[in-house]
Amino acid sequence: MRAARNLHLRVAGESGLTTADELLYPEAFAYFQDIVSYLAIGARSVEDQQHRFVSSGVDCPVGMKNPTNGNPDTLFYSIFAAQHGHKFIYRDREVKSSGNPLAHAIIRGYENIMGEYVPNYQYEQLLKIGERYRKQKLKNPFIICDVNHANSGKDYSREPMIIYDVLESRRRSEEIRMIVRGVMIESFIEAGRQEISGTVYGKSVTDGCLGWNETEELLHYIAEHV
Repeated sequence: MRAARNLHLRVAGESGLTTADELLYPEAFAYFQDIVSYLAIGARSVEDQQHRFVSSGVDCPVGMKNPTNGNPDTLFYSIFAAQHGHKFIYRDREVKSSGNPLAHAIIRGYENIMGEYVPNYQYEQLLKIGERYRKQKLKNPFIICDVNHANSGKDYSREPMIIYDVLESRRRSEEIRMIVRGVMIESFIEAGRQEISGTVYGKSVTDGCLGWNETEELLHYIAEHV
Protein backbone atom coordinates (compact mmCIF):
# COMPACT_ATOMS: atom_id res chain seq x y z
CA MET A 1 0.00 0.00 0.00
CA ARG A 2 2.77 2.42 0.91
CA ALA A 3 4.73 1.66 -2.25
CA ALA A 4 1.69 2.14 -4.48
CA ARG A 5 0.67 5.37 -2.77
CA ASN A 6 4.20 6.73 -2.94
CA LEU A 7 4.31 5.95 -6.66
CA HIS A 8 1.10 7.92 -7.27
CA LEU A 9 2.43 10.84 -5.24
CA ARG A 10 5.77 10.80 -7.07
CA VAL A 11 4.05 10.86 -10.47
CA ALA A 12 1.87 13.78 -9.40
CA GLY A 13 4.78 15.65 -7.86
CA GLU A 14 7.20 15.22 -10.75
CA SER A 15 4.79 15.57 -13.68
CA GLY A 16 2.07 17.87 -12.33
CA LEU A 17 -0.51 15.38 -13.60
CA THR A 18 -2.97 13.39 -11.54
CA THR A 19 -3.04 9.62 -11.82
CA ALA A 20 -5.43 6.87 -12.87
CA ASP A 21 -5.63 3.33 -11.53
CA GLU A 22 -7.48 0.05 -11.91
CA LEU A 23 -9.97 -0.61 -9.12
CA LEU A 24 -8.74 -4.13 -8.53
CA TYR A 25 -9.58 -4.31 -4.80
CA PRO A 26 -12.57 -2.04 -4.01
CA GLU A 27 -11.84 -1.97 -0.27
CA ALA A 28 -8.36 -0.57 -0.94
CA PHE A 29 -9.64 2.54 -2.73
CA ALA A 30 -9.94 4.41 0.59
CA TYR A 31 -6.12 4.59 0.66
CA PHE A 32 -5.94 6.31 -2.74
CA GLN A 33 -9.13 8.30 -3.15
CA ASP A 34 -7.44 11.65 -2.41
CA ILE A 35 -4.86 11.29 -5.20
CA VAL A 36 -6.50 9.27 -8.00
CA SER A 37 -8.66 11.11 -10.54
CA TYR A 38 -9.77 8.22 -12.78
CA LEU A 39 -10.60 4.56 -12.20
CA ALA A 40 -10.94 1.61 -14.55
CA ILE A 41 -12.86 -1.60 -13.82
CA GLY A 42 -11.21 -4.58 -15.50
CA ALA A 43 -12.87 -7.03 -17.86
CA ARG A 44 -12.90 -9.72 -15.16
CA SER A 45 -14.18 -7.41 -12.43
CA VAL A 46 -16.99 -5.70 -14.33
CA GLU A 47 -19.46 -8.45 -13.41
CA ASP A 48 -18.66 -8.22 -9.69
CA GLN A 49 -21.39 -6.52 -7.68
CA GLN A 50 -19.01 -4.93 -5.16
CA HIS A 51 -17.05 -3.24 -7.96
CA ARG A 52 -20.31 -1.85 -9.31
CA PHE A 53 -21.46 -0.66 -5.90
CA VAL A 54 -18.19 1.11 -5.08
CA SER A 55 -18.12 2.67 -8.57
CA SER A 56 -21.49 4.22 -7.79
CA GLY A 57 -20.08 6.03 -4.77
CA VAL A 58 -16.73 7.45 -5.86
CA ASP A 59 -16.33 11.08 -6.94
CA CYS A 60 -14.28 10.52 -10.10
CA PRO A 61 -15.00 9.05 -13.56
CA VAL A 62 -15.04 5.26 -13.73
CA GLY A 63 -14.50 3.33 -16.95
CA MET A 64 -16.12 -0.10 -17.14
CA LYS A 65 -14.41 -2.53 -19.53
CA ASN A 66 -16.46 -4.92 -21.60
CA PRO A 67 -16.12 -8.50 -20.27
CA THR A 68 -13.75 -11.00 -21.84
CA ASN A 69 -16.64 -12.68 -23.68
CA GLY A 70 -17.70 -9.35 -25.22
CA ASN A 71 -21.31 -9.49 -23.98
CA PRO A 72 -22.62 -5.89 -24.30
CA ASP A 73 -25.43 -6.62 -21.84
CA THR A 74 -22.90 -7.18 -19.05
CA LEU A 75 -21.11 -3.94 -19.87
CA PHE A 76 -24.25 -1.82 -19.91
CA TYR A 77 -25.76 -3.47 -16.83
CA SER A 78 -22.55 -2.52 -15.06
CA ILE A 79 -22.73 1.11 -16.25
CA PHE A 80 -26.41 1.26 -15.29
CA ALA A 81 -25.63 -0.05 -11.79
CA ALA A 82 -22.76 2.39 -11.31
CA GLN A 83 -24.85 5.36 -12.40
CA HIS A 84 -27.54 4.60 -9.79
CA GLY A 85 -27.46 4.79 -6.00
CA HIS A 86 -27.22 1.77 -3.70
CA LYS A 87 -27.05 0.68 -0.08
CA PHE A 88 -24.29 -1.85 0.57
CA ILE A 89 -21.62 -3.01 3.01
CA TYR A 90 -18.23 -1.36 2.55
CA ARG A 91 -15.32 -1.85 4.97
CA ASP A 92 -17.68 -3.38 7.57
CA ARG A 93 -20.19 -0.53 7.46
CA GLU A 94 -23.50 0.00 5.74
CA VAL A 95 -23.09 2.88 3.30
CA LYS A 96 -25.30 4.65 0.79
CA SER A 97 -24.18 5.88 -2.62
CA SER A 98 -25.88 8.46 -4.83
CA GLY A 99 -24.75 7.08 -8.20
CA ASN A 100 -21.89 8.09 -10.46
CA PRO A 101 -23.07 9.83 -13.66
CA LEU A 102 -19.53 9.63 -15.08
CA ALA A 103 -19.45 5.81 -15.26
CA HIS A 104 -18.82 4.90 -18.90
CA ALA A 105 -17.64 2.22 -21.34
CA ILE A 106 -14.11 1.08 -22.10
CA ILE A 107 -14.05 -1.22 -25.13
CA ARG A 108 -11.13 -3.66 -25.27
CA GLY A 109 -12.28 -6.35 -27.71
CA TYR A 110 -13.07 -9.90 -26.62
CA GLU A 111 -12.42 -13.57 -27.23
CA ASN A 112 -15.03 -15.72 -28.99
CA ILE A 113 -15.84 -19.33 -28.15
CA MET A 114 -13.11 -20.45 -30.56
CA GLY A 115 -10.52 -18.50 -28.58
CA GLU A 116 -10.08 -15.94 -31.36
CA TYR A 117 -9.61 -12.24 -30.64
CA VAL A 118 -12.48 -10.06 -31.88
CA PRO A 119 -11.97 -6.27 -31.98
CA ASN A 120 -14.81 -3.85 -31.19
CA TYR A 121 -13.29 -0.43 -31.96
CA GLN A 122 -14.48 -0.22 -35.58
CA TYR A 123 -16.76 2.47 -36.99
CA GLU A 124 -19.93 0.34 -36.94
CA GLN A 125 -19.24 -0.96 -33.44
CA LEU A 126 -18.82 2.56 -32.07
CA LEU A 127 -22.17 3.58 -33.55
CA LYS A 128 -23.84 0.51 -32.01
CA ILE A 129 -22.48 1.41 -28.58
CA GLY A 130 -23.83 4.94 -28.99
CA GLU A 131 -27.23 3.50 -29.87
CA ARG A 132 -27.15 1.29 -26.79
CA TYR A 133 -26.42 4.32 -24.60
CA ARG A 134 -29.49 6.08 -26.03
CA LYS A 135 -31.70 3.00 -25.68
CA GLN A 136 -30.91 2.67 -21.99
CA LYS A 137 -31.03 6.44 -21.42
CA LEU A 138 -27.69 6.47 -19.64
CA LYS A 139 -25.94 9.71 -18.73
CA ASN A 140 -22.76 10.97 -20.38
CA PRO A 141 -22.36 8.47 -23.26
CA PHE A 142 -18.56 8.31 -23.26
CA ILE A 143 -16.32 5.65 -24.79
CA ILE A 144 -12.65 4.99 -24.12
CA CYS A 145 -10.99 2.73 -26.71
CA ASP A 146 -8.47 0.30 -25.23
CA VAL A 147 -6.15 -0.22 -28.19
CA ASN A 148 -4.36 -3.29 -26.85
CA HIS A 149 -5.73 -6.53 -25.34
CA ALA A 150 -8.19 -8.26 -27.68
CA ASN A 151 -8.52 -5.17 -29.90
CA SER A 152 -4.91 -5.59 -30.99
CA GLY A 153 -4.82 -9.37 -30.66
CA LYS A 154 -2.33 -8.67 -27.84
CA ASP A 155 0.14 -7.35 -30.41
CA TYR A 156 1.28 -4.04 -28.95
CA SER A 157 2.86 -2.96 -32.26
CA ARG A 158 -0.66 -2.60 -33.71
CA GLU A 159 -1.70 0.05 -31.17
CA PRO A 160 -0.81 3.05 -33.39
CA MET A 161 -2.73 1.57 -36.34
CA ILE A 162 -5.85 1.14 -34.20
CA ILE A 163 -5.60 4.72 -32.96
CA TYR A 164 -5.33 5.96 -36.56
CA ASP A 165 -8.53 4.00 -37.31
CA VAL A 166 -10.38 5.44 -34.29
CA LEU A 167 -9.31 8.99 -35.18
CA GLU A 168 -10.56 8.46 -38.73
CA SER A 169 -13.92 7.26 -37.37
CA ARG A 170 -14.14 10.44 -35.27
CA ARG A 171 -13.40 12.51 -38.38
CA ARG A 172 -16.10 10.79 -40.43
CA SER A 173 -18.88 10.87 -37.82
CA GLU A 174 -19.93 13.73 -35.57
CA GLU A 175 -21.68 11.24 -33.29
CA ILE A 176 -18.51 9.18 -32.85
CA ARG A 177 -16.48 12.35 -32.33
CA MET A 178 -18.75 13.30 -29.46
CA ILE A 179 -18.78 9.92 -27.68
CA VAL A 180 -15.20 8.69 -28.16
CA ARG A 181 -13.38 10.67 -25.48
CA GLY A 182 -10.03 8.93 -25.26
CA VAL A 183 -7.80 5.92 -25.79
CA MET A 184 -6.05 3.55 -23.41
CA ILE A 185 -2.53 2.65 -24.51
CA GLU A 186 -0.22 -0.05 -23.13
CA SER A 187 3.02 1.92 -22.79
CA PHE A 188 6.22 1.68 -20.78
CA ILE A 189 9.87 2.76 -21.02
CA GLU A 190 11.18 -0.01 -23.28
CA ALA A 191 9.12 -1.63 -26.05
CA GLY A 192 7.92 -5.22 -25.79
CA ARG A 193 7.74 -7.53 -22.78
CA GLN A 194 9.98 -9.93 -20.90
CA GLU A 195 9.57 -12.81 -18.50
CA ILE A 196 9.52 -12.07 -14.79
CA SER A 197 13.14 -13.23 -14.65
CA GLY A 198 14.15 -10.61 -17.25
CA THR A 199 16.80 -8.02 -16.48
CA VAL A 200 15.87 -5.15 -18.84
CA TYR A 201 14.94 -2.09 -16.78
CA GLY A 202 11.70 -0.50 -17.94
CA LYS A 203 10.40 -3.45 -19.97
CA SER A 204 6.99 -4.89 -19.07
CA VAL A 205 6.70 -8.30 -17.40
CA THR A 206 2.96 -8.50 -18.23
CA ASP A 207 1.45 -7.29 -21.52
CA GLY A 208 3.65 -6.06 -24.33
CA CYS A 209 3.96 -2.26 -24.41
CA LEU A 210 4.99 0.50 -26.74
CA GLY A 211 8.27 2.12 -25.76
CA TRP A 212 8.71 5.70 -24.57
CA ASN A 213 9.77 7.12 -27.96
CA GLU A 214 6.91 5.46 -29.86
CA THR A 215 4.43 6.65 -27.24
CA GLU A 216 5.66 10.24 -27.43
CA GLU A 217 5.35 10.24 -31.22
CA LEU A 218 1.87 8.74 -31.01
CA LEU A 219 0.67 11.30 -28.45
CA HIS A 220 1.83 14.15 -30.68
CA TYR A 221 -0.06 12.57 -33.60
CA ILE A 222 -3.25 12.30 -31.50
CA ALA A 223 -2.93 15.93 -30.38
CA GLU A 224 -2.70 17.05 -34.02
CA HIS A 225 -5.79 15.07 -35.13
CA VAL A 226 -8.43 15.54 -32.43
